[in-house]
Amino acid sequence: MSQLNNNAILIIDDSSDMRENANELLELAGYKTYTATNGKEGLDLARKHKPDLILCDIMMPELDGYGVLRALENIPEMVSTPFVFLTAKAERTDFRKGMDLGADDYITKPFSGDDLLRVVSARLKKSLLLKKNFERNINGLTDFINTAKIQGDISLLSGNKTIKKVRRKEMIFMEGDSPNYLYFIVSGKIKIFKSNEWGKEYIVDIQKSGDFFGYIALLEDGNHKESAMAIDNTEIALIPRNDFFQLLHSNKEVSIKFIKYISSSLAEAEDKLLKLAYNSARKRVAEALLFVYRKYKEEGKTDFTFSLNRENISALAGISPESVSRNLTDFREEGLILTENGTIKIVDYKKLENLKN
Repeated sequence: MSQLNNNAILIIDDSSDMRENANELLELAGYKTYTATNGKEGLDLARKHKPDLILCDIMMPELDGYGVLRALENIPEMVSTPFVFLTAKAERTDFRKGMDLGADDYITKPFSGDDLLRVVSARLKKSLLLKKNFERNINGLTDFINTAKIQGDISLLSGNKTIKKVRRKEMIFMEGDSPNYLYFIVSGKIKIFKSNEWGKEYIVDIQKSGDFFGYIALLEDGNHKESAMAIDNTEIALIPRNDFFQLLHSNKEVSIKFIKYISSSLAEAEDKLLKLAYNSARKRVAEALLFVYRKYKEEGKTDFTFSLNRENISALAGISPESVSRNLTDFREEGLILTENGTIKIVDYKKLENLKN
């Protein structure tokens, strides 16, 4: 039995003949099914069972199909669930209204078993993209793009991605540059920073292998508002602007997965900005060290050593390099960190975390 046949399907229709016919066809094909006689009952079953796909009539008592679709938008776990209308009404306005509300497809009554199973199978295959976990490395990126080509019916995506080698302290783009690429870090680290009129840096974020950057300017259709520079010798994959928008606009499943895939670190960066905005210098340095620790500590390791000069810590914390040096000295004397030959080792993570709080 295929992976798709293990999925559950909710059928909402006030016609007992139509409901039972669809239910029988789907059960014979190996799907698990739930049935509801009206929209209100269907919503209750959707909340309870979280089906993998919903087949729903439009004209029903209690709550019509449009109302069901609107209500599902308020159930976070169901937002990306494929929704297919079952309708005897073939007028163009009904199709347009359903699509505007977010329906994925229509099946016009009466339908054959082949029509029903073909639509159900196609929609479930597309929804698999949202459930699949892609590794955050160059192989995972290639897998994602190849899957998106199939799921989104995209044929124009570039087959080969340019891999660019960037040396330490080399600029990738500067504030005001026009965005031409989405960037993916294959190896190394880069810093995203802003500079004031006197040239003083403030680091907005540090990105590592498996991270994307440069997408904010693409989404805003404007120029870059920050600069990007390599902290270490780095390799980056360049995804052309046109490919970015094809992935973004191909279809709902690809778009949702793509946004989640590229923006996993955005919330963490915003959280860092809020904390650093209101903390004392001592807490800011502690937060900067912990930010780097959380970014780069390998799974399972009990200690962590990293190389980051005081200028970069200063730009992360938003305070002067001299203040950074004083606080690092304090932390070393308190037994929180060790410093040697330009490297920093966090010795007592819990105490440093408590200090920050």
